[in-house]
Amino acid sequence: MNSMNDAPEPKAFGLALGGGGARGSVHIGILIELEKLGLKPDIVTGTSIGGLVGALIATGLNSLEIIEFFRHMRFGKMYAMPWQKPALMDTRKLKNQLLKTIGQRTFNDLEIPLAVVTTDLVNRVETVIEDGDVVSAVLATTAFPVIFPPVERAGLTLIDGGVLNNTPFDVAMARGAQHVLAIDLSNSAPYGTAVPYPPRNNILTRFLTRAQRDPMYQATSTLADIMTAQNVKENLEEAEPELFLRPDVGSIGLFDFHRLEEGIAAGQKAAASAEGELRKLAERVEATRQSLKKPHN
Repeated sequence: MNSMNDAPEPKAFGLALGGGGARGSVHIGILIELEKLGLKPDIVTGTSIGGLVGALIATGLNSLEIIEFFRHMRFGKMYAMPWQKPALMDTRKLKNQLLKTIGQRTFNDLEIPLAVVTTDLVNRVETVIEDGDVVSAVLATTAFPVIFPPVERAGLTLIDGGVLNNTPFDVAMARGAQHVLAIDLSNSAPYGTAVPYPPRNNILTRFLTRAQRDPMYQATSTLADIMTAQNVKENLEEAEPELFLRPDVGSIGLFDFHRLEEGIAAGQKAAASAEGELRKLAERVEATRQSLKKPHN
């Protein structure tokens, strides 16, 4: 870790992944297209589900392996009703699945540098995690308030960082990324859009899918999108990533993990619409990598 007086080590390509619950499958669709272009990140930053996907990428998993992980992202498989509060869902199953997939790795063990954004609940400030064990960091960045419990880590009480920095391209830039692709997941369908029910579901999925169709929930979800879009807008006023994608996530809700294929397709569609820009980005990234390899006197 650099001290405050040290300049960060330059890195050619940074990938910043935004939060959005089940909409995180959109990241996979874009990742599939990045792999075709040979655009492998030199640093990954993420918030919430973006932090989880980022951790899988940083571990070395490819898009097919991440899809397989997401196939387990059903509430009956990944979550359970807790024996006690302070949240609606217990994350022990998610923790076990993460341990099974990436092991007990620390950030130093990762193939690609990773930084995930959380919110310090006590001090009400953004907290970026980039050291220690990876699994607890992922549980912290995905700790959506009320739904999932806060994570106690290094003396801090941490929750989802989306309320303060939902698409952390600035975090990648601050850590030396010369070219940054940011993917924001707040471009959702308007309030009141009809949402399809899943063909088959368990009791937790039924509860959440029904809740997502309630006008009160939809108003709250829309408000969350407005708030996260606002903090992204404020960050864009300070500095802009080289390429910023806002895929149309449609009516995919925060808990609609059963709509995996729809999310992947939305990501691929967004990448296809920006194919020319992505190809030019890949060329610039490669040129920067070659430049960084040259010895500098």
